[in-house]
Amino acid sequence: MSAKLFADELFGYKIVAYLGEGARSKLYAVKDRDSGDTYALKHVVFDESRGDKDDRFLKQVENEYNTLRHLSHSAIRRAITLKRERPLVQVTEVGLVLEMIDTATLEEEPPQNLRDYVRTFAEVAEGLAHVHLKGYAHADMKTGNIMMPGERGALATSKIIDFGQSCAIGTVKTRTQGSPGYMAPEQAAKEAITERTDVYNFGATMYRALVHDYAQTVLVPGTTKARSPEAVPATVAPAERVAGLNGDLSDLVMECLALQIERRPRSMGKIAERLRELEHTVANIAI
Repeated sequence: MSAKLFADELFGYKIVAYLGEGARSKLYAVKDRDSGDTYALKHVVFDESRGDKDDRFLKQVENEYNTLRHLSHSAIRRAITLKRERPLVQVTEVGLVLEMIDTATLEEEPPQNLRDYVRTFAEVAEGLAHVHLKGYAHADMKTGNIMMPGERGALATSKIIDFGQSCAIGTVKTRTQGSPGYMAPEQAAKEAITERTDVYNFGATMYRALVHDYAQTVLVPGTTKARSPEAVPATVAPAERVAGLNGDLSDLVMECLALQIERRPRSMGKIAERLRELEHTVANIAI
């Protein structure tokens, strides 16, 4: 029997609250009836009227789980398990059970001062370095995919979420995937996804967070057709748009945003080290 037929539960978990929705998914807070633990559950149901186009949303959730089960880092949201409904042959719905994070995203509730921004960037860079070490790329880094810590304490950390577009390093995708305002040129060109793809996405994320505007990228928000790297106007450095912003931090953002992949920093680990140094030296201005 389909899990969606039960009004108060999904896949045997008690529904506690509705948290929101994505393109074809709904997110719930759920409770394990045996342990009493609370989790987030991402639920996707196959819509037969949409045919094969809808099947990719099921596959994205399965892909997210298959990546997350290889990862273990404090800055990455944990996957608990993946539930499937398969009445006959085809999977008709999936439920990805995830660590519960009851906070806002970096896009929704950004920090108030620069050092907290830099600390968040450093945590995310360390998480991405772990992803790369395990042989994967996130491939959709953006401010909306970073959950902020509820309170800033010694153990509190930001969390990377939404690995639906993640892939093994070196993957050449058959269709263009990525987010407008963050997409690397090689993503738009359907070329191999590498660690440096995440470096570019991360640079666009830092730019968006600090400047409250998008960097100049191949895919402009509100459009669907990517432009060539040659047609992308120069991005104005963050230090030229935010009074008092640290020049070294601004330079790092611009290095990550290099349209030519070979000009970007090679290692997310090195980026994290630079950010940890800046965390203690930047002037703690309001952003």
